[in-house]
Order: sequence, then C-alpha cells, then structure tokens
Amino acid sequence: MSRPQQHVHRSRLYKLASMAFDRPTDDLRDALVSDAFDDQLVESAAVLGDERLREHAETVATESPDDRDAADECYSTYASLFGFEQGGKIPQYEIDTGPGTIVTSTDTLADVAGFYGAFDLDLEEGNRERVDHLCVELEFVSHLALQTAYLQQSGDETGVDVVRNAQADFLEDHLGRWVPRFRDRVRDESDAPFYQALAELVVALVSADVDRFGIDPDEFTETPPSPVEDIAAGEDGRDFRCGTCGGGSSGPSAPTPGSDRMPMGDRDGPP
Repeated sequence: MSRPQQHVHRSRLYKLASMAFDRPTDDLRDALVSDAFDDQLVESAAVLGDERLREHAETVATESPDDRDAADECYSTYASLFGFEQGGKIPQYEIDTGPGTIVTSTDTLADVAGFYGAFDLDLEEGNRERVDHLCVELEFVSHLALQTAYLQQSGDETGVDVVRNAQADFLEDHLGRWVPRFRDRVRDESDAPFYQALAELVVALVSADVDRFGIDPDEFTETPPSPVEDIAAGEDGRDFRCGTCGGGSSGPSAPTPGSDRMPMGDRDGPP
C-alpha cells in the first residue's frame, strides 16, 4: 500500500466516524440501509492493516441499522444520548468532558479554533456547534489526512511535514486527550450497541494514530460537574457560567492551501 493511499483510508475512517456521531441525516440513513457505510468502514480499516481497528469496524457494521425502520430509530436514540431535544446526557464536547475552569476552557476553544484557522478552515455558515464538538474535531483530522495524501502524491515533503506535525499536535493536545473518556461514558451510560461500537472505533482509530505519530496525549480521567465549577455561582446564588464561549486565533503555523469549510450535517433536526 502506498503512503498516500494509507492516508486516504485514514481520512475516510475519520469522516465516516464524524458522520455517524452527528445528528442522523437522510444521507447517513441511506448509507446505513444500503450497507455503503459498513462496507467503506470495514474496507478502510482492513486496508490500514491494524487488527484491533479492523475488529472494531466489523463490530460497528454488525451493530449498525440494517433496515429503514431501524435506521430511522437512530434519530431518537441520538437525541436521547447526545441531543438537546431530550436532554441528552452525554456531551460531545471536549471542554465538557475534561477538567478545567472558565479560563482554561476558553483557552482550549481558542486553541482548537486556531488549528482550524491555520488551515483556513471554518464551520459551515449557520452551524451552531462549538469548535470542540466531536464531529468537528474528527472532520478536521480527516481533512488533514486527505491533505497529507495529496501532498505526498505531489512530492511536497515540506508540506507533508507541516500537516503531519499539525495532526500530531492536534491529536496530542485535543482529540487524543478526551475521546477515551467520551468512549467510557457512551459505554457506561447508554444501552445503544451501535454508538458504543462507534465510540470504541474512534478510540482505536485515534490510538493507531497516537502510535503512528509517536505522541503521548495526557488523557482526561474524570469529568467534573462543570468546567467553571470554581466560579459557577456568586454569593447571591446567581449562575455565572458562560454559555457562549467562542474560539479565538492561536495554534500552529501552517500553510493555507485554500479556503474551505467543514459541513457538519443538519444540527437543526428534522423539519
């Protein structure tokens, strides 16, 4: 297998995981029913030659909905676990998964946004998610993996080094720190085999890249009641937690090969 092909399959796995952990869309349901989602997932995992990753991909395929009714039920399952409609109990956000105060959480959001901005990436217009959402972070790594394949095919070793370093830094500083804790919560707090298998797959995918890049993320081990617990309320009992923290501009220097956006699905829910 050529090096570019390897990164193409890495990109596809991250992209499929991002789609599957997003609010279910008609496109995802069609892909599940037609087995296109399962086939691509298993194929890419097998091509990468990681036995653990392949086993988790096959488990996802086994547990994925295989008819229209079961695929339609994904929406209500998603809503109960992650969605705001039914008070989803498992956050899909980095700063809601690990410890931190309002200061460290804002710094984290700024750093994540800085990574995106360094590659001239932005969220799709109208997207209401924060930059630290699981699907956005997964899609970012997918984008970098695909860009790596392109740069390798073009013989641009300097560009490859820049994008490789960005992937390593992002996985070490962000995605690799919190997805194991997210996986634990999905496993412990849900009874949805499909999403449990997906969470295991994401951890296996990130773990494979941790080994690939020789990095050592400092994993979150527990989830606090609030990222701003030290200043959650004043003496009068009012809650001062920030619900609108956004990202600033920081992060690694990198080339900007062209403006792009990261479409993240229909977060407004069904009509």
